[in-house]
Amino acid sequence: MLLDSSKGHTGDQAALLSPTLTLSAPALLTFSYHMLLNDTDTVGTLSVYRFSVLHTYDQVLFQVRGNSGERWESAYVCLRAGEYQLAFVGTVGLPSLSDIAIDDIVVWKNTNCFVQQLFPSEGICYLLFACC
Repeated sequence: MLLDSSKGHTGDQAALLSPTLTLSAPALLTFSYHMLLNDTDTVGTLSVYRFSVLHTYDQVLFQVRGNSGERWESAYVCLRAGEYQLAFVGTVGLPSLSDIAIDDIVVWKNTNCFVQQLFPSEGICYLLFACC
């Protein structure tokens, strides 16, 4: 998915929905992302949400802001057991100055991943260590 900010306005969003996942145990989501943002851009954001059967963004699983420069970054997110979709949402910051791309999305089942929550009160789960 590529969010080309030259075609939008501040706050516009593009979303990519996964097929419905049925996970009987935790799984590991991995993907690559690239964010070429102006250093003064405080709006451009890439988020991954659990998209519920009620068609709402149920829980933030991953969120990042800021310029990654010319390099691609890797993201690792633990997915809890359940049935839901994933929503990858890019939000335009400064027009023409906040391009966001994602690639290589994989859900690894049966990974026995171990997770430490950085923001447990917010329910955000970032993978710090995985044993696959």
